[in-house]
Amino acid sequence: MNSRLPRWLLITLLALAVVVLVTGLVLMIRSSIYWVHLTGFILSGVLIVLLVLFVSFSAPQLIKLYKFQKYFKQHEAQLKLLPSLMQTGRTQEALMRFEGVMKHAPDNAYLYYMRASFLKAGGKLPEAMAAANKALSLIDKDPFLPQMLQQVGGQMGQPTTVAEFREQLEELRRTLTPRVSQMRERHDKAVEKRKRKSR
Repeated sequence: MNSRLPRWLLITLLALAVVVLVTGLVLMIRSSIYWVHLTGFILSGVLIVLLVLFVSFSAPQLIKLYKFQKYFKQHEAQLKLLPSLMQTGRTQEALMRFEGVMKHAPDNAYLYYMRASFLKAGGKLPEAMAAANKALSLIDKDPFLPQMLQQVGGQMGQPTTVAEFREQLEELRRTLTPRVSQMRERHDKAVEKRKRKSR
């Protein structure tokens, strides 16, 4: 059973609460009784400070969560299709679809983790390493990561906690580091060889 209130009812109750609060404060400020008048001014000041703090700190995070959830819902069907493409060996198709989905994605640690996994499976190791590093850098800046992990956790070995998520990313980096280093060494040797031939 869903215990959440319908959105229209929640908005109505919040609007009613704001109207009651503002009306109460206006009546207190207009009161002829000095201490009630003074209390109304103090409460108004406290509410304004709290509102400014909310707008400064919480509102951007809530907007970010809203954008992410909207984005995830729009692309959920495509994202769910990708693992089956990978399992059937259609790695390049999965990678192309994933890159298309990621093109306008918001900064989110989990999406960069997925990107690193897909790029690794597609053989694009330096790009996978960059995505893993980006995911690690976003872990502490992404307040909605725990919620995201709870929603998708446990599916095909996905992490369910931030600690597991960090550990899987670290393991991915440990796996990628020597392979990326080898690729860079080979590339540097090939460049050096071409330079010698051109002399």
